[in-house]
Amino acid sequence: MNEPEKISPEVAEALKWYKEAQVMYAQGRSLDALARYEEAYRVFVEHGCHREAANAAEKMGDLYFNRGNFEKALKPYKIALDICEEYEDELGTAILSEKIVYVYKELRQPEKALPYLYRALEIAEKYKDAHRAARMLAGIGDVYRNLGKLEAAREAYALAARIYREIGSREQAQLAEEALKRLLQEMGPGEASADHPDK
Repeated sequence: MNEPEKISPEVAEALKWYKEAQVMYAQGRSLDALARYEEAYRVFVEHGCHREAANAAEKMGDLYFNRGNFEKALKPYKIALDICEEYEDELGTAILSEKIVYVYKELRQPEKALPYLYRALEIAEKYKDAHRAARMLAGIGDVYRNLGKLEAAREAYALAARIYREIGSREQAQLAEEALKRLLQEMGPGEASADHPDK
């Protein structure tokens, strides 16, 4: 049996800070928690503790997001996402992609969310996570609708509704179907698709 890897005193200290930050956050001391996470993150990066660095960066993003500082949340989320991608942590990648989608939604920059929606969708399909796949498709439908690409939006909504129905999520299926119905009314009978060259 392998001996557990001996961790340096600095990393042990940073792990302690990480735990302290979680307690501070739970107590509503979000600025103190943020400072602690930042200190821990720096040590983790210096010592090549990738998973811990990704976790600390994600927590920093969560804190900024919950404080309504969406611009600032993006950087730590993207750092954590890059680490997950590099070390092939696909579940982490899917979760962080989704968090970045929410940031862009709050920033009202939905078109920037598309690559992250598609990345999370790809992972959801690979692991047969129907719920996440349907959620990403509904998000893709929303973005395309905002961009005026109505045909692409229609396909995404229809697929999301079908998946939700198949997995028995009636409420969500209904929401996707309502979005689809509204979209079809916007498109009107026989409207050329928004991607059509004549548009």
